[in-house]
Amino acid sequence: MSENLSKLAGRKGLEEPLFEQLVNKSKATGTIDDKTKRELAQQFIVGNANVHGTVSFYDFLKPANSGKKAYVCSGSACLLAGTQEKLKNQLEKHVKADEIGHMCCLGRCHENGAFHFKGRNYSAKSDSEIESIISGKSKDNTDNYHVSSNLEQPILTGPRMDSTEFFTFLHSCLKRSPGDLLSEIKTSNLRGRGGAGFPMGLKLESCMNTPSEQKFVVCNADEGDPGAYSDRYIMEKQGHLLLFGMMVAGYIVGASRGVLYIRGEYPESIELIRMEIERFRDAGLLGDNVNGNGFDFEFKIIEGAGAYICGEETALLSSIEGQRPEVRVRPPFPTQQGLFNEPTVVNNVETSASIYHILKVGGRAYSEMGNGKSTGSKLVCLDSFFNRPGIYEVKMSTPLKEIIQDLGGGFKT
Repeated sequence: MSENLSKLAGRKGLEEPLFEQLVNKSKATGTIDDKTKRELAQQFIVGNANVHGTVSFYDFLKPANSGKKAYVCSGSACLLAGTQEKLKNQLEKHVKADEIGHMCCLGRCHENGAFHFKGRNYSAKSDSEIESIISGKSKDNTDNYHVSSNLEQPILTGPRMDSTEFFTFLHSCLKRSPGDLLSEIKTSNLRGRGGAGFPMGLKLESCMNTPSEQKFVVCNADEGDPGAYSDRYIMEKQGHLLLFGMMVAGYIVGASRGVLYIRGEYPESIELIRMEIERFRDAGLLGDNVNGNGFDFEFKIIEGAGAYICGEETALLSSIEGQRPEVRVRPPFPTQQGLFNEPTVVNNVETSASIYHILKVGGRAYSEMGNGKSTGSKLVCLDSFFNRPGIYEVKMSTPLKEIIQDLGGGFKT
């Protein structure tokens, strides 16, 4: 049944997918009414039960979400910090109790006292700060945290490079053969940074060798692991590296579309990635024949709606299609039969963002960093229980003692 639903969802492709329409139509009231569900079911030639099953899965689409104006972060870092009840009491001075909901997680684990209001995320320690935000007097939602590395040449935490130099290098990469680029990535022994640690080169090769007229590259940016905000950091500070990696992956496997599934709890990330995509467009790197030899490529952002399971790659693909996001049986693997039943490469944010450095210094140089099969660098997130909370880029095989004591300054007492 799910394969048939995938094919039906694929009729409209990524232009106006069912899930995107559900999310957009829910924003006015916080939920989806029965009439809208029936209309969308008819439009996509699926049963009313299918649409209802999808809507009922997501926190942001359920009837209980209707009328909410503010949300307290219920992520594990904030939960363990014990800040939620105090924050909720402070918000109730300005917003009715039944207008306050919960979101998990807002990616401000370094502060452990976050809330969401009118499409933005904030951290406020005092009632006067909250009052200023609720009243509209202050719209400052910047947050500060340490960003550091124990690498001589940081890969993901260095200063942003010159745009002309960056785009020139991307153009040059798209002039090389797909096989040449794949060889560099395989030599680097880059493994997925999302948890499973599968070699990225093998994943790309599998998709490249699967024949199809339509292929996809999907970025799993539905970060939801406890205390994690490294994906958010990359999207908001190093988004160009993420898009670079996705484009190169698309070129290697023969995909014309790159899909970024970004959690709805990260509105700033969504906004900044949209801006980054336009920079790529202004540089002539999106659209038809971007490298002069027939490579077409476009990005599409899909906004999540509050479902932790969408961090699993096959559930994420079902979500994009508008199905209930449940884990699929494998095989077939996504590289053989993924989004809309077409060959699909799914990588997380950090994995894709690492490709730039691999192609810049060469796969062999990258493989010499780290230890054995674990090559390259890794972003580590430290929350507010450390003296120096923040994002730290470390070489693979770095001892935990160095991360906790030397970089994080030890635990707060």
